[in-house]
Amino acid sequence: MTYCEKCDAVPEIAPRLGTLYLWPPVAHTTGKILAGAKSISLSVDKTPSVATLSIHYSRPGLRKLIDTIAKDLLPEELADTKALIMAEGQKPDIDDISRVTSLGAIRAAIGAEWLGDLLRENRLNSAFQPIFPIGDLGTPYAHECLIRGAARDGSVINPGQLFEAAQSATLLFQLDRAARAANVRNATRAGVSGNLFINFTPSSIYDPDSCLRSTIDVVEECNLDRKNVVFEVIETEKVRSTAHLSAILQSYRNSGFRVALDDVGSGYSTLNMLPELRPDIIKIDRELVDHVDHDNYKQAIVSKLIALAKQLEIEVIAEGIERQKELDFLIEHDVDYVQGFLLGRPGDGPYQAKSA
Repeated sequence: MTYCEKCDAVPEIAPRLGTLYLWPPVAHTTGKILAGAKSISLSVDKTPSVATLSIHYSRPGLRKLIDTIAKDLLPEELADTKALIMAEGQKPDIDDISRVTSLGAIRAAIGAEWLGDLLRENRLNSAFQPIFPIGDLGTPYAHECLIRGAARDGSVINPGQLFEAAQSATLLFQLDRAARAANVRNATRAGVSGNLFINFTPSSIYDPDSCLRSTIDVVEECNLDRKNVVFEVIETEKVRSTAHLSAILQSYRNSGFRVALDDVGSGYSTLNMLPELRPDIIKIDRELVDHVDHDNYKQAIVSKLIALAKQLEIEVIAEGIERQKELDFLIEHDVDYVQGFLLGRPGDGPYQAKSA
């Protein structure tokens, strides 16, 4: 069943045979494009006003074509040259206006085409990092699910690479949805029990009820207790619409899940969001935790954050702990949970305490 056409489908970047339509911003840019095409004996069709250029192509030659005509363009020209790919024999009409993008965006999308293949082939793995209650540093309270890509040669593709490519290829919706589902399924297969933290990007969700329905179905498929699943907002500080994020979090709550915000304290905006978002859990920004033990400024912020959260009945996780003195400070200031390399690194399965 398809709940969200945008999230559930992984589109092809371009058909096998087609036409690349270009609308350069100025004549100077047009000249550069024509010169690039001429350098590889490529035929370019032009309207009488030379306002529209069109180039017929066949795959896999599209990437070489775009690289050649774009090689002498400035970044501004790449961004301002409007572009559209049409299947062979088709011409743009009014319904195609919404698909018009930039030459730079198409170039980036072609370069990130491997991501579409990865999603279609379901090559997403997970690592699991333990989160401990401050009163028992040997028994995890939860595991955070961290997505990883698997290249065809078996190498690991880190989440930064995945999401950067997704932005370039306009596949953020599809990647975020697939990552949520993969993390839930991978945790179940790996035998990770108890509380699970599942990351998501708010900008990848338009309509919460339809976009999140498929993730809820995976939770049901894996027979997880909803109260043990925490959906964690990543890149909280980059959220543009608090009202939109509030609707997403409310949708999760209405479905019986808990919600968490990461990077709290990284800027005034994250604190300003608390009254409207009312999360169950917040994660203190790792930059504040780093060397908090000898930085008076960080100490003041972290201690006030913990105290404020307790007043609001919000649980607090301090993440990114790598030094014993950081942990000591957090224990002294009564944080609820802790996470970091000092306590446990991400692994392929549930946390295993080191034998003495």
